[in-house]
Amino acid sequence: MALLAVDLKEGTKSVHAEAERSKFVRYFFKGEISAATYGRFLISLYQVYSALEKALDAHKDNASLQLIYFPIELSRKAALEEDLEFFNGPEWRDMLLPVSPAQQAYIDAIERCAATKPELLLAHSYVRYLGDLSGGQILAKKLQKYNDLPEGKGVAFYHFDLIEDKEGFKDQFRKRLNQVEVDEETHRQIVEESCQAFIRNIDIFQEFDHELVGLPLSKKEQEALEAQAATQAEEAAVSSGFLSSFTPTNLMNSLANAVGFKPTA
Repeated sequence: MALLAVDLKEGTKSVHAEAERSKFVRYFFKGEISAATYGRFLISLYQVYSALEKALDAHKDNASLQLIYFPIELSRKAALEEDLEFFNGPEWRDMLLPVSPAQQAYIDAIERCAATKPELLLAHSYVRYLGDLSGGQILAKKLQKYNDLPEGKGVAFYHFDLIEDKEGFKDQFRKRLNQVEVDEETHRQIVEESCQAFIRNIDIFQEFDHELVGLPLSKKEQEALEAQAATQAEEAAVSSGFLSSFTPTNLMNSLANAVGFKPTA
C-alpha cells in the first residue's frame, strides 16, 4: 500500500487546484475582499474549526488520530475568536446563526466522520491545518497589505506561535500520516474524504461570490469574455449569411436554375 501522505497529495491535486482558482481566493490574492466580507468569512471558518476540533478532542485516543493530534500547536478556535472580534466587534457571536448551507454541509461531513469512522478525520486535519500552514501564510500577508491592518491585528488565525519551524512541522505531520496503519479500503476513503473536504471549502467560498459582483475582471477572465464575444459575433455573421440566401430574389434565381430557365436581361 502506498504512503498515505503521498496519496493525499496526489489524490487531491486536481480539486486543490480548483479551490485555488475559485473566485473568492483569486480576489483575495488581488486584495479585493473587503474587511466586512472577510469578517463574515471568518464566521464560516469558526463553524468548521469548532466542529473539527471538537471531533478531534473526542477521538484523541484513536490510534491513527493520535499521530497527528497537536492541539496546543494547531488549534485555531482561540485565534479565530480574536480575529472575529477585531473584524466584527464584541457581538460577533450573534453572527453564528443562522448557519449557512455550506457551513452546515461541512459540519455534517465532520460529524459523520466522527460518528462512523474517526480515521476519516485525518482527511479534514490534512486539508485544513496543512493548508493554513502553507498557503495561509501568503493570505495573511495579502490581508495585512491590502487592508492596512495594524501590526499583528486581524491575522491571529494565520499565526502558529508555538511552531517555530513551519516547514519542519509540516514534514513531521506528513511523516506521521505515513505511519498511519489502516486497511486498504479505509486508506482509499481517507483520500476520498480529503477531496470532499476541498469541495466543502469551495462551497463556502462560493457563498461569497455574490458579494464580488462588479469587481474588475482578471486578465484571464477578460480574455475569456472577449473570446466568447468574438465567437458569438462569428456565429451571428454565419447565421446572417445563411438567412440572406432566403431572400425573394435569391429564391427565384435558385428555382430558375433548378428548372433550367435562363432569365433574359
